[in-house]
Amino acid sequence: MSPVPLPPADLARLLEGAQGGPRYSVRVALAMIDGQPPPRVAALVSRLTASKRALWGRIADVTGTLPPPDDAGLTRLAEWEVGAAGALLPEHLSLWVEPGVTVENLLLEHVREVVWTAGMIATYGERVRMA
Repeated sequence: MSPVPLPPADLARLLEGAQGGPRYSVRVALAMIDGQPPPRVAALVSRLTASKRALWGRIADVTGTLPPPDDAGLTRLAEWEVGAAGALLPEHLSLWVEPGVTVENLLLEHVREVVWTAGMIATYGERVRMA
């Protein structure tokens, strides 16, 4: 028996919370840093931005939806992806991106990546404040 897929609106809420929620989000972790972010944080932000572009490019390929804007930075891209996730149709979530990986699997994996990245940014930000 396979699990019931999450509705697109729920996936959008998960992404929104991981990226910009009031606690434990990328936005909060970045706000902890006073001044210029350390190079490790800049690398994490760059990696997450690239990951979002690649993820949504793959999703666009299989769903026929629009890919993300080329000129968006992390904040604007995160806002775009919340809308894009919410606009997916339920049947999009079960489409195969690659063998064994559906759009839903890919999005849930991405939520975990965003939360992990927020934790890493917070860790490096805390080190800067203690220095």
